[in-house]
Amino acid sequence: MRVDSAAQVAPATLPHLFMQAHKHGMATTRHRTGRPASTAVTRERLLRVGLALARKGGLRAITVRALSQRAGANLGSFVYHFGTREAYLAELLEQWYAPLMTQLRLAQASGDALRALRALVLQLVRWVQANAPVVAQMVLDAAAGEAAARRFFAALEGRHPTLLLAAIVAAQKAGQVRAAPPVAVLLFLMSTVALPVLLFQGFNAARVVPLPPLEQLRCVVLDPAQAEPLLDWALRSLAPDGQAR
Repeated sequence: MRVDSAAQVAPATLPHLFMQAHKHGMATTRHRTGRPASTAVTRERLLRVGLALARKGGLRAITVRALSQRAGANLGSFVYHFGTREAYLAELLEQWYAPLMTQLRLAQASGDALRALRALVLQLVRWVQANAPVVAQMVLDAAAGEAAARRFFAALEGRHPTLLLAAIVAAQKAGQVRAAPPVAVLLFLMSTVALPVLLFQGFNAARVVPLPPLEQLRCVVLDPAQAEPLLDWALRSLAPDGQAR
């Protein structure tokens, strides 16, 4: 008597056959739609190349065509991943900025109020030192009317400035920083340790100052180790009257 071929398959082998068919289907789908790993690499490459372009020429130097060519991607890939230039720039800036917020939130748990304030400012200054070319270009972008840069700066109100102002208020309440408008204290601290970095970057890009003086400035404003004594001098000057400085 003829036995049906399906009946010859032992029950224990059926799950195995099902898994094999499932894997084959997944492989076929990947073949039709493109490998996920490959598309992820393309997306990251577009973002990495965009940041390099922003570092040299600002957001205004980023066009979809130039970016795609530099990244070795076609225009269809750009549209697939980001849709529009505006959406791309928003993601690029968020990917660039988000690690700073993570580092600042970790710095908040640095002992008492004054230590936390010091840690926050120091972390911000180190980030500015590492990203000075991009930050300086962003300022120029906003001044030139680049919408993405203006939206980025407008959205900062609830981000790192808020953390710094809250830390200043906490240090004032703890009696470790003199009573003064928190915004004024923040401006004083930033003008001491962060603004020189941006001024150096602007002078360097424009070649306004001869090279030897610029090199002397570089040794101070771009050296993370130099930021600490500058910040400590600024914080000591903010101690309430009568406290040891």
